[in-house]
Amino acid sequence: MSEEKKWQKWEGEGEPEGKGGLSSATASQLSEVDGRTRQLVAVCYKCGTQTYVGVDWKWFTCWKCGGTVTEMIA
Repeated sequence: MSEEKKWQKWEGEGEPEGKGGLSSATASQLSEVDGRTRQLVAVCYKCGTQTYVGVDWKWFTCWKCGGTVTEMIA
């Protein structure tokens, strides 16, 4: 079973620390030669858009509205 991540709005200046980037509207389609990637489906806090992010990302910027979201550490 996969581990669930919880996301929250980023309140700081600039980009959060750690691995992250611009999310995408569709899952990446790689050829057989490229190998396989794993992605998570996340929802933007600001616009509610479903987005695809890297499994090891700590933050992402929504491809649609530009809102920055970070992983919530509880």
